[in-house]
Amino acid sequence: MTPSTVDTAIGRIELRDLHDQPDPDLLRRAYDDILVPSFPAHQLDDLDVLAGSSETFVGVAVHDGAPVGVIVAEPIGGVLLLSYLAVRPGTRSGGIGGLLVGRLLPAWRERSGADVVLAEVEDPRLHPAGEFGDPAARLRFYQRAGFGVLPVPFAQPRLRPDAPREPGMLLAVQPCDAAVPKDLVTAFLIEYFESAEGPEVHDDPEFNALVAVVDRQGPELTPLALDQHSTVPPLDVAAELLRRDYPTTASALDLLATDGRAGPVLDDVWAGVLARLVAGERLPRPGVVVVAALLDALSDAGLLFVSSDPVDADVLRWWFLGEDDPWAGWWRKDPPSWAGAVPPRPLVALTVRRLPPLPRVAVILSDVLGVAPAEAAALVGTDEQAYLELLGAARTEVVALIDRDLDKEESGGHLPAM
Repeated sequence: MTPSTVDTAIGRIELRDLHDQPDPDLLRRAYDDILVPSFPAHQLDDLDVLAGSSETFVGVAVHDGAPVGVIVAEPIGGVLLLSYLAVRPGTRSGGIGGLLVGRLLPAWRERSGADVVLAEVEDPRLHPAGEFGDPAARLRFYQRAGFGVLPVPFAQPRLRPDAPREPGMLLAVQPCDAAVPKDLVTAFLIEYFESAEGPEVHDDPEFNALVAVVDRQGPELTPLALDQHSTVPPLDVAAELLRRDYPTTASALDLLATDGRAGPVLDDVWAGVLARLVAGERLPRPGVVVVAALLDALSDAGLLFVSSDPVDADVLRWWFLGEDDPWAGWWRKDPPSWAGAVPPRPLVALTVRRLPPLPRVAVILSDVLGVAPAEAAALVGTDEQAYLELLGAARTEVVALIDRDLDKEESGGHLPAM
């Protein structure tokens, strides 16, 4: 059990856990006297939010009847987030912050069922010392308290619609000597940002970049010592979105373009789309925008082609036949001429590669990207009815080519190059 009183350098401190024993007056005094002077207004939740949440843990250190320190934590996405830790000016460096973290945080972590504690801390490279404290000194405190730092940048979500986000942050982590599952960090990011900003955050480039940084770390994130925080790269939204989506678009390029000369075309297209994202333009489906711009650019450059031979099956399988099976499945629902088993999906993908450019584009838009017919028709520059006829003809041709392949396989022959 956490002792209720502890002797410190400044005298006897009483620890009050307001989650167990609510005290609205003490909470108000701690908020006004300690939290308000310690944090910018846009980083601080309203008092009503702290007082009205049944899941939020609040602890107050009391000396001679007055609050001298406060700690706030809340369970989010499977972790316990240390939201606020502050000591009254004039009583700092007296061990109060360490007392709150060392005595209250372990009990809250156990009660919340969280394996990991995370704390939002300012990156000293991007936040100089000022009115609200010294970020470098704060990192040294957390390191003494047994925290490390995750090897990813962070931004605090906006706490109210009229408030900005706080970029240039790091995620301190306790314990500091155990790897943290990537899925746990991703779940935390999603729940935290959704609860603060709403589900529309999934259309936001900065949020998607934060998730992308975590996703490319591997199955686990190994914490760094806090004095190694300078090795954590700052968030580069454009670069992270490029890393996330470029491989998929590059595979589409391989289906559409003549040769390696098209690579710079894709780079230029991506640069243009990323510039729009970074400028704040809302593109809920940037992959579709990229494909549309890529089609125009390849056409203008004369780099669309008709393949005469099947290409590497692994590339096509990754694009068409990933884990989520992005195809619409039309060849399974109503195979026009297959009396027996449906042909293997890799054969379908290889056959699509042999279509002329425009029918191939139609199949990619409708059966890979899932673009609505009206939108797909606009992308290829035709009306919806003509597009649907083109798509139907492309699907029929795929079926016919596969039938020929299957017949050749049964007879031991091979389909000739077209």
